[in-house]
Amino acid sequence: MFNARLIVPALVLAEIAGFVIIGRAIGILGTLALVVLATLLGVAILKRQGSEALAQMRGTLRVGQDPRPALLRGGFGLVAALLLVMPGFLSDIVALLLLLPPVQRAVVRHLARKGARVVNLQTRTYGREEMRPRTSQGPILEADWEDVPPPKQPTHRPSGWTRH
Repeated sequence: MFNARLIVPALVLAEIAGFVIIGRAIGILGTLALVVLATLLGVAILKRQGSEALAQMRGTLRVGQDPRPALLRGGFGLVAALLLVMPGFLSDIVALLLLLPPVQRAVVRHLARKGARVVNLQTRTYGREEMRPRTSQGPILEADWEDVPPPKQPTHRPSGWTRH
């Protein structure tokens, strides 16, 4: 039977084992150099990924396309950058794998099979002659909203801890 509480200790032990194995193979200075390089790479990806994903999302919205691929790439980049910043070789391997588009597609398919929901978006192009909605699959729900003010009188007696 799978015990979720054992995941974090198992990952910590695997990272320590990775340090020991790499340290024996290339020495302590080489190991430290790899850790520092991975951290610097993670910081660089973190800086670049945020602005790049935002620009891609704006570009896709501007032309009336679905922004989800840009959001997914940005999300995978963010997770990969955070894993690279954390010291450890196992997390670095996972981070580098998450940067590959085939791995990203496989993760998305796996999450879709597990029941993760993807929001259906509708975008419109404004400022052009043709103002037709471009939708992905599924129904479009329209709704009206109304502000409902809170009740004027409290529905319960004061408790002594609150002011009414």
